[in-house]
Amino acid sequence: MNQGKSRITLLLVDDEEQFLDVTSTVLSRRGIHVLTAASGLKALEILEREAVDVVVLDIKMPGMDGVEVFDHIKRATPGIPVIILTGHASIDQAFTMSREGVYDYLAKPCNMESLSALVLRAAATRTRRESSPPTDADPPERRETIRVLLVDDEPDLLESLSKILRRRNMEVHCAESGEEALVRLDRTLVDVVVLDVKMPGMGGLEALVRIRAGFPHLPVLLLTGHPTVENALEGIRKGALEYLMKPPDIQALVLSIRQAYQSAQRQIEEDRNKMIRDIFRRFPD
Repeated sequence: MNQGKSRITLLLVDDEEQFLDVTSTVLSRRGIHVLTAASGLKALEILEREAVDVVVLDIKMPGMDGVEVFDHIKRATPGIPVIILTGHASIDQAFTMSREGVYDYLAKPCNMESLSALVLRAAATRTRRESSPPTDADPPERRETIRVLLVDDEPDLLESLSKILRRRNMEVHCAESGEEALVRLDRTLVDVVVLDVKMPGMGGLEALVRIRAGFPHLPVLLLTGHPTVENALEGIRKGALEYLMKPPDIQALVLSIRQAYQSAQRQIEEDRNKMIRDIFRRFPD
């Protein structure tokens, strides 16, 4: 959040005037400063002159649609969290935008309490990120080895992805079912899970719930060859970090794994520091 401001500033972008009026009124009552734009061009104009903490963006709009607006935002102001409204979202758009940094998705019509909570969480995430000292990315030869668990019922895909990821300095473990994945996680230390959605027996979404319950800090990336908006949103709500289409784009997969690992490490460090602060607070002497 921008320094010196007591309230979150939200930019709400949607071509439905009634939705803008109702939503801005409700969120304003919750202490959020709401700017509205009924078009993509208007949104970009506002972003050039206003300090905005969070953007809530509809995908389907006449003229410049939400995908184009999102691309402009990520190039010009990549630090702003963007929440996508998915009343008319296409599968390809949703997956592509997820890979490129969408903070979260919310289906229209949306519950105002859910939207308000999501905006506050997005703003808090940005505040934590901006308060952290910048660090340069490690060069390839100095990257840590990331331990990846690939879960898919297609042995050929597991074999090909394993070879590719190992060439990129990753330690790869494989499981051909959700049940086998849970057994492996009990026995093997893993940094990131790449999980197929559609598998016989325990499906990917059920396995995701079990993984999140047993290993809450372990990031999970979902692979799907049978995409639907409903499954995408359900997977995100159940704790998946990201969705990727099968067969995955290798560069996108590698980048997503590394970003997931880095995000998990930052969260672990935050939790460790919080525990240390709590100990000092409880035992000051």
